[in-house]
Amino acid sequence: MSDTPDPSTTSPGTDARGITRRRALAYGAAGTAGAALAGVMSTGPAAQAATAPSIDLRFDDPTALFPIDGSGRATPQLLVTVTAQDALSGTVAWAVKARSTQTVRTATAGFTAGAGTPQTITIPLGALDPDYYRVSVTVTDAGGAQLLATTLGLGVLRPTVSGVRPGSAFGLGIRSEGNPAVTKRIAQLMGVKWTRGLASVQPDTVSPAPNTFWGQADIDKARAEVAEWLSYGISPMGGINYNMSWNVQPDANGRPLPTYRNRPKDMVAHADMVYHAIAPLQDLVQNWELWNEPWVHGRYWSTGDSQDYRNMSKLIWDRVKPDFPDVNLVGGGSVSYNRDAVYAKGSTDTGYIDGSVNHAYGYPDATQYAMAKTQVEMDRRWSRSGGRGGQWQTECGTSVVNSFPSLPVEQAIYGVARTLAPTYLLHMLAGAEADSPIRIFWFSLCYDKPYSGQEFNIYDSSTKTPLPAVVAYTTMTSILEDATLQTELYPDAKSTWGFLFRTEDGKGRAAIYADQIYKGSDESSAAGYHGTLKLRDAHGVRVYDYLGRQLADGSANLVKLPLNPWEVLYFDTDRSAEELREVLTSRASFEYDTPLLVTPLALVKPLSAGSELQVRVENVSPGALKAILRVAAPPGWTLERTNVALHELAPGEQRVVSLPITGYQVSPDNEYRVDWTIKLPGRNDVTPSGSQTVRVAYLPCRSMTVGGGADQWSDVIPVTLTSVSATGDTKKYAMRGAWDDDYLYFRAEIQDVIASFNVAFAANPYLFPFQADSIQLGFDTGNKPDDLLAGDRHYEKCLVSLSHLYVATLASATPDHASQNAFAQLHRQCAPGSNYQTYYPTNAALPTPLGPMDATATGGREGRILITRDAVAKVTVYEVAIAWNQLPELKATLPGAAGGHATMAFAFAVADAGTGGHGMTYSTAQFGAPQSSGYNFAAFWGTGAQFSGGRVDTRWGLGR
Repeated sequence: MSDTPDPSTTSPGTDARGITRRRALAYGAAGTAGAALAGVMSTGPAAQAATAPSIDLRFDDPTALFPIDGSGRATPQLLVTVTAQDALSGTVAWAVKARSTQTVRTATAGFTAGAGTPQTITIPLGALDPDYYRVSVTVTDAGGAQLLATTLGLGVLRPTVSGVRPGSAFGLGIRSEGNPAVTKRIAQLMGVKWTRGLASVQPDTVSPAPNTFWGQADIDKARAEVAEWLSYGISPMGGINYNMSWNVQPDANGRPLPTYRNRPKDMVAHADMVYHAIAPLQDLVQNWELWNEPWVHGRYWSTGDSQDYRNMSKLIWDRVKPDFPDVNLVGGGSVSYNRDAVYAKGSTDTGYIDGSVNHAYGYPDATQYAMAKTQVEMDRRWSRSGGRGGQWQTECGTSVVNSFPSLPVEQAIYGVARTLAPTYLLHMLAGAEADSPIRIFWFSLCYDKPYSGQEFNIYDSSTKTPLPAVVAYTTMTSILEDATLQTELYPDAKSTWGFLFRTEDGKGRAAIYADQIYKGSDESSAAGYHGTLKLRDAHGVRVYDYLGRQLADGSANLVKLPLNPWEVLYFDTDRSAEELREVLTSRASFEYDTPLLVTPLALVKPLSAGSELQVRVENVSPGALKAILRVAAPPGWTLERTNVALHELAPGEQRVVSLPITGYQVSPDNEYRVDWTIKLPGRNDVTPSGSQTVRVAYLPCRSMTVGGGADQWSDVIPVTLTSVSATGDTKKYAMRGAWDDDYLYFRAEIQDVIASFNVAFAANPYLFPFQADSIQLGFDTGNKPDDLLAGDRHYEKCLVSLSHLYVATLASATPDHASQNAFAQLHRQCAPGSNYQTYYPTNAALPTPLGPMDATATGGREGRILITRDAVAKVTVYEVAIAWNQLPELKATLPGAAGGHATMAFAFAVADAGTGGHGMTYSTAQFGAPQSSGYNFAAFWGTGAQFSGGRVDTRWGLGR
């Protein structure tokens, strides 16, 4: 865990709602061992006078978790203990609500407490079905004065699988701060099978001084800790929790650092410590994580470089493997870091790990699946053991505070619960398809103590009761443990994910969920896919929702189920997995409110006689569809036709409809609103509709002079983006493009109140240009030799990568970042041959080099660049010319004759860094609904998630 965002997966303004970014939090040194949410659910007074009565609330099980009995229900009891200085009587009013809103039971109970004598009132809450409940309690005295009002969480659970399961995917970040016995019991009830780290295995314990190692007493304590975890059915993953205190490399100024802040000073001594940590435990603990988040020049590796990490992992490998070949050494810290450092192409001593780590914080966008698939492929190809140790998502999750800040807390807690199972399922699918073990650790669980990172806690430590994510986790493990994931059922349908499982005796299990749709936010479930799933021949198929509520008991042949975004439906049957697959595919009907993705496309030529409005229609549902598309022309336009019949669209099929424009008015801001509606035969309940702003995205053939002035661009049509901050502040960004036989030209005018830029690359090559004020220019030319996922059956659904990415930014020639001393740099972030890596000084040179390009204002082999800033008008102008030798695949498509025309897949993004900056604004998000992609690398274009730009697939025209 880190209080510094991973530079390979963050950008200015990308907040913790993104795929891996978290707020800058002091997550602490005990990263592998273990106050925003604490107390947030309590509505009672923060403090009471010394003479006020003491009131303690708890359930008859301290975990507040109650597995169902043979009747299929549980009967929890609320215990209210009143202690008063003087005799006191009063009333306890209580209410049980399922999911905060559905009242199940209410009542009152009286109490009388003698002076100074605790009085406990036991309140049976009645028989409850599996679900998550909120129990509100109000205590008043006989005179009606309120003594306490608060709300507790309560989970009624389906039973989980007991015992150790080494092949299980279900881990949890279990903190060491809380009550250890209760915490372990909670994890056991939840069906947790993996924990991360051992509290008794610390570097200073293992090697308290040079050439000195732990004795038998400490070893016995560690072995006892492992045995205790195993007694709860939970296997520990060993963790090397940073350095010995005597072996920490000082900072750049020679000052001492804490054990977690830098690389080991003596790598050989560190490898010896790791050996002695593993040796007495290797018969009990097979998998060992080598370092938590070793970001180059980051919080936990602050002066070291990527070669240092490779050296360390090889030294450990060479020390451990000869004696303990069955031990798995697990390294890295993120998919991008692993590609950049652990497996850096052509570098020395790469791949000395058996498995790798990723931290997939954020929403369960399909890009998480893309990340995990890339991780599996890298380990399989480049690990010294072929990835034998599997993939370890040792931290992932969402939180009320970071992920759902705009929602009321009482709603946001269910947002976290909804995201849990999809995150696990996407990762599990990646592992299953490659037959590679994958373990996922949701972050985090602590019963009753605050800790660094507690906003991710799935328990309310102030009330010592669960939040909904605990029940969501338990529902997942109760059905899917001891079943093997076979396949994904709907690889062509962007709306739906379906996961088929098989038990050892051949019975079927499954999980299905509708996906979320990004519409400026991923917080509200209202933006996702909603609808109904109808199953025929459903006898014997039991269905449960994401919090364990039974929706079908298997008695009916026809079942109708609700579909809501990220709310997993679970299917459990005694029928075979093959039969269940048939039920969920050929005998299933998906009726979504929005089964088609309609995207009016950019115009790739200037408006003229013969222009056409083109609309792309994609069937995102798992079933074939027919529809009628109705388009309303922009104001001042007329269309030759406005209704188009769409015959039999297959799942995943895209069809482009052309509508001749018979009349038009040119908009001075190059923005044209297109409204559309869909009529679905036989579906009178819904009429999908929407609107999209369409722009002319066109680059004329014209030679431009970088620095030659704005007049030469005056008649080139601009594409304008609008950026709106969280506070409502609005900025405009305008991009123009042109081309000739030598260069592809761009000019961007960016409103920006405060300039924010890095020092020069030569002064600090570890600073990423996309984290300063910059523009990014992304292309998909189809040439992707470094793409590890090409050909995958989910490629078009969510794995498409880009091929070229360039970043234009200012850099300061002086340490004080003075703007008058700034100069422009054009960086190559990604191109064929760059292996989707990021530039690190100690890595081997790549076939296509990374970093600043040969480009200046007046020349350069690879391009030209000039960036000027008007400090009065608060506008920064970027002028970029990219030589065609950088984009040979695109150059080959250019029109050769006058009047010729070509298109390119291109998008741009604007990074507004610094105080008050707007963060990232992506053109893809304003050209239509962004689509998930596979950009899981540090050569930054978001991450490929919908909320960070999505796929570079927007078309632009080039005319001669």
